[in-house]
Amino acid sequence: MVAVPDTATEVAWEPCMRERWEALFRAAGKSTLEQAWAYGQAVESEHGLTVERGLVAAGGEPLALVQSFCRRRALVRFARVMRGPVWLIDPLADRRASQVCAAIAGHYRRRRLGDFLLWLAELPQDVRSDATLRALGLRPVVTGYSSVWLDLDPPLETLRAKLHGKWRNALQQAEGSGITVEAVDHPRRLNQMLLLYDRFRRKKRFLGPNGDFIAALARADRGAVTALTARRERDLVAGIILVRHGASATYLASWTSDAGRAGQAHNLLLWRGIDALKAGGCRWLDLGGVNTESQPGIARFKLGLGGEVFSLAGTYL
Repeated sequence: MVAVPDTATEVAWEPCMRERWEALFRAAGKSTLEQAWAYGQAVESEHGLTVERGLVAAGGEPLALVQSFCRRRALVRFARVMRGPVWLIDPLADRRASQVCAAIAGHYRRRRLGDFLLWLAELPQDVRSDATLRALGLRPVVTGYSSVWLDLDPPLETLRAKLHGKWRNALQQAEGSGITVEAVDHPRRLNQMLLLYDRFRRKKRFLGPNGDFIAALARADRGAVTALTARRERDLVAGIILVRHGASATYLASWTSDAGRAGQAHNLLLWRGIDALKAGGCRWLDLGGVNTESQPGIARFKLGLGGEVFSLAGTYL
């Protein structure tokens, strides 16, 4: 007989120190970069927001971790939760999930007027998720966010076999093009790479974390950042940054040149990055968002890895 969780046990909000946070974060398996401790430190240093972290538990059993970014103006507090909480239970199968959501909403909306919560909940795009959030008095203000989870547990040969044909052909082309891949393992070299990334980001006018934020993230947890560059002869032609958090990682940033694009450097960089993540014990890679309408080319590139597409319920206020 399967034990049914006791939903009568009071769900409580508790403070959580970093050592325990990191242990639970890893135990969660799939986790989000925006909820990582180091990400919170980078937000504090670069954006001047206050980070609040809590563990939601019932009867001593951890149920979820949540990190928020807060700002106060006079008597008004604005809190934002991005892709949280990190679930330690199944949010659709465990009835206590609604209590967890209620505890989070209650913590940030204590006063009817003066407390505001903007919440991109880590809940699937599902009528049950919408009902849970609406029952707390929240309403959707932004449509759902979508991305791709790539399971890194299978052997590299199996992952390669699951690549879409065009993606695999581009990888083979890059492997035979004379492009070399180097790990960026020194802060000075990372800063050089981030300057190239910022230049590319401004040229293409796309939204994303700037170089200063990525540098702050690296300072908060240098071992979490996997930065790789592609070189053709003596010239840097492309680069990517992957960030590990718990048992997962996120494809955070990239840049390329015309030579890198022609040589399919990004396919080779991401493939080598996947190999490095697997060697470091990562089990999941979040490909950092897909939007087939505004960025169809990037979406096709990410979908070509053969991962599992997911969509979240959306942002609620």
